[in-house]
Amino acid sequence: MNTPPLRQIGRKPNRTRQYCEVIMPQTFQQAKACIQKPAPETPQETRTARRRRMEALALADDTILEAEAARYSGSFSYTFLRRPEAGLVMLEGRAGNSGQRFNLGEMLVTRCVVRLESQDNSAVAEGYAFIQGNRPRHAELAAVFDAMLQLDNWTESLERSLIAPLIAAREEQLRKRAKKTARTKVDFFTLVRGENE
Repeated sequence: MNTPPLRQIGRKPNRTRQYCEVIMPQTFQQAKACIQKPAPETPQETRTARRRRMEALALADDTILEAEAARYSGSFSYTFLRRPEAGLVMLEGRAGNSGQRFNLGEMLVTRCVVRLESQDNSAVAEGYAFIQGNRPRHAELAAVFDAMLQLDNWTESLERSLIAPLIAAREEQLRKRAKKTARTKVDFFTLVRGENE
């Protein structure tokens, strides 16, 4: 018996996957019987924490990442799903941060995707990185650390030895910049003159 092909009907909603559960369909109507199940949602806290870590890795100094990577050498192996490659991305802005979007300009970035496996092959994770500029080694290390931070056996130690110091250093840098900028602040005010009284 020829089994009719399955056909997806309509557009796929965001964050939803189509699961077709059909066993030996007898008619074409049965073949179209698809049920939709929401894709597994990532908790908001997890997404926020990962965003914070990826930002810290992207803004880190290369020498810090190299030194930290040397501490963990031999405890894992990784392969490239996408080797580091540089390209241009279009930056968008909004007038007044709330108006229509407009193209602000292009920026050079380096992206990389790795698949990391622990030494005993008990844990696997994929790491991603997008780094400003043409910095392939930085993108590679950031992607590796992103993958490591998704695995329970490295999350706590990396959070303590790498991520927390990077975030603290970044916050201190921003405080110094804000303090330096505050010295040049000009307060504009209007003097009321008495001619019109």
